[in-house]
Amino acid sequence: MLFKMILDGSGEEERPIVRGFLKHLIAGFSVGLLVGAVGLFMVIAAFGNLKLDMPILFIAAMMLQFGPIGGLVGVGIYLSRITDRSRADDEDDGPGGGTKVRVEAAASAHPAPPRLQAATAS
Repeated sequence: MLFKMILDGSGEEERPIVRGFLKHLIAGFSVGLLVGAVGLFMVIAAFGNLKLDMPILFIAAMMLQFGPIGGLVGVGIYLSRITDRSRADDEDDGPGGGTKVRVEAAASAHPAPPRLQAATAS
């Protein structure tokens, strides 16, 4: 229901971006749950000889804590894909800030030390 509201609130040009965002959020959350389940089974296997009387709530909390982290990782991966600045789409070779001033190399604030040349006997 919440995702449908998000999709309905987006414009036509934003819809593919929002759809990819939500797909990566769900995929990351489910991968996070999978990692949490694997971690839980590894903990149970490591302490297999102990009598563990864990409540169901503890088991669920152990698995669910990885879900939101996985969702954030999925969203971060998606955002890094759509904000790739290495493409040459725009011709921004000049200085930023909207200035029209030509860029020139500035003179160094510290002059170079004098070079000593060896005297050659001729």
